[in-house]
Amino acid sequence: MKNIMKKHKKKVMIGIVIFTLILLLSMMWLFILPSFNGNKYGNRLKDESKHKVSSKVISKIKDKAKENDSVIKISYHKEGRVLNFTINVDSNFGTNQAKEFANNILSEISEENQKYYDIQFFIDSDEDSEQYPLIGYKSKNSDSIKYGNVGE
Repeated sequence: MKNIMKKHKKKVMIGIVIFTLILLLSMMWLFILPSFNGNKYGNRLKDESKHKVSSKVISKIKDKAKENDSVIKISYHKEGRVLNFTINVDSNFGTNQAKEFANNILSEISEENQKYYDIQFFIDSDEDSEQYPLIGYKSKNSDSIKYGNVGE
């Protein structure tokens, strides 16, 4: 074996380099290139077309916000399977009222969509306040909103 290695040293080295290059290219083809072809959510959004949150629902939610004098502004943003509502309120608006308002928003979203999407509420005051910001989160597997920063 040693004699063969000594006689064909250049051929063996070229063979090892070619084998290493083929191995590296196949690894790149298997692991790196597929990540450029799809979206960042993979197949997690495959049923999204069945669970559209219509613009009518969002308009109805924004109209409810306009009826409440303490709600200054509400904005909506969907990111994957998460519905985000950012609500700016008057500093005199209590946390219990804010939680009730978030529940009213939740009641406008169909049960089917509540079981498909996670829903987040970012409630903040227009002025510095000990009560705000208040963050609420409803998992698609949960029936109620859980609040993180409850006035602390």
